[in-house]
Amino acid sequence: MKGVIIGLLILVSGGLARASDCYYYWTQQCVEVIDASKRQLRQSVLISPSINYFNSGDQQCDSAAEARQATLMAPLMEAFNETASTVRGCNIPLEAVSLRVFEQPAKATWHYNRAQRAANNKTIIPVDNLPLM
Repeated sequence: MKGVIIGLLILVSGGLARASDCYYYWTQQCVEVIDASKRQLRQSVLISPSINYFNSGDQQCDSAAEARQATLMAPLMEAFNETASTVRGCNIPLEAVSLRVFEQPAKATWHYNRAQRAANNKTIIPVDNLPLM
């Protein structure tokens, strides 16, 4: 019985330590209308070149990421808008980007890979020089 309790304490403390590990990436899409009568669109997905990591300490990943992003907004938007200016579907400067935050690396990887999945009329464009949280 004593071994079971010690094992549970180790599992719980290990789970708590990992709770502060956060994985994130930014993404935004622009859509260009090719032929409206045929509903032909070209989607350009602007995305971080990789999944990034930060430790949120005592905070939940979502709230910690939102707070950290607020301090990075100027360089973040500058990098996205610099890339967006070369994309035909991004006719106006971007005002925001989507921050995707996850507590599990496998879930972050799955969503990131899904966002980067190639499709007809879909172009993936990595955005370089992004700030880190």
